[in-house]
Amino acid sequence: MKKTSLSGRIRKDFFDIRRHEWPTALLMSTFFFMVIATFWILKPMKRGLLVGYYQSAPLQLLGTTFSGAEVEQLAKVLNMIVVYGVVVLFTVLARKFSRQNMNLILCLLFSGLFVLFANLLQAPTAGTSWSFYILGDMFNSALLTFFWAFSNDIFTSDQAKRTYGIVGLGGIIGGIVGSTVVAGFVGEWGRSTLLYLCLVPMAAMIVIGYIVDAREEETNGDEDDGCGGEKKCNAVFEGARLVFNSRYLLAIVGLIGLYEVVSNIVDFQLSATIASQVAGDLNKDVYFGYVGQVTSLVSLLVQLLLTSFIMKRYGVGIALLFLPVAITLGTIGFLFIPSLLFATIMSASDNSLNYSINQSAKEALYTPTSKHVKYKAKAFIDMFVQRSAKVLAVALNLTVAAFVGISNVRWLSVVSLVILVFWILIVRYAGLEFKERASSEEITVG
Repeated sequence: MKKTSLSGRIRKDFFDIRRHEWPTALLMSTFFFMVIATFWILKPMKRGLLVGYYQSAPLQLLGTTFSGAEVEQLAKVLNMIVVYGVVVLFTVLARKFSRQNMNLILCLLFSGLFVLFANLLQAPTAGTSWSFYILGDMFNSALLTFFWAFSNDIFTSDQAKRTYGIVGLGGIIGGIVGSTVVAGFVGEWGRSTLLYLCLVPMAAMIVIGYIVDAREEETNGDEDDGCGGEKKCNAVFEGARLVFNSRYLLAIVGLIGLYEVVSNIVDFQLSATIASQVAGDLNKDVYFGYVGQVTSLVSLLVQLLLTSFIMKRYGVGIALLFLPVAITLGTIGFLFIPSLLFATIMSASDNSLNYSINQSAKEALYTPTSKHVKYKAKAFIDMFVQRSAKVLAVALNLTVAAFVGISNVRWLSVVSLVILVFWILIVRYAGLEFKERASSEEITVG
């Protein structure tokens, strides 16, 4: 029997991508790099502009004074309202245009907005601060949803398990590059110049979209669209109808919604712990930076070494368990010992695994579904459901903190643990259902 070399085993276990799949996998990884790098250029700038504007001139609303950080919480609520319109726009585009034209329209739309705000930010007003903050979330919601819908449209379930490790790696590197660009150049170049710089990845995404679309066959769009046979279905409800008519999609809703609630609790606990246990404003900034570095490093290692290996060998269901199990362990530790160490473990586990193995596995759940689901239902889930869960988490955090005090946020861990139990149960169902659907897909293809 011929023995496989060590390098051959590593390549088979961790990078088991067929020769003809490499070009598309690398192109989509580059596309993802462009999306996330752009978002991480926008994110620090939009937060810094809004928080900084109202830190020096607090907002007076209904007899209450809101400083910079509190105004950002209000902006998150406003984002949920705005994203409602983005869902409608995305659904209409998915209904009327091919995927390559959707990509072109979205890239040109946001390129125009970047040019507009590059001029407005030279003398920012209160309205500019709010609208620029919303722009960052609009970009993330629309382009990230489109990217994964595009990926799920061109890769089969089997291919997703083997290629999403490399595809997702592009996003992780993009996050590192984007945040580094802002940290290194925003002080010297200014926000407007960085917005003009964002036009480069937008142009690259248009080119990559055309190349990939030409390489890969587009799936048939004649499946049931959830509109009960009506030719014209209200774009507001089209994605929602698809979701509520499918137990499988409702399970995905559960995974995403419960994750957002737990993640926001963890983020709130980290902020409160750093505020109380780290002295000095600059030291707080340093510690937040340290947590970010740990998160980026772990994300990179997990995506490079574990994601494809786990998804291919043990399945999507097992890959989806990594995140809730890791957060559960950190949450239990923080409940009993509310220290900076356990707060950091919780946060690093959350973000590093969510941006790596969990994201790749979660997106793979859409591969054995119809094109209508990949574009319309996914838009509803990733935009509306996700933002609604964040608003719920904000309300939950503030309510519990009001009763137990900001110094006792450890008790939010009890809420997290209850949610985590349901999260793990839903993962089990979604994993088994995916396996069954993927097997049916392979039989059909075969």
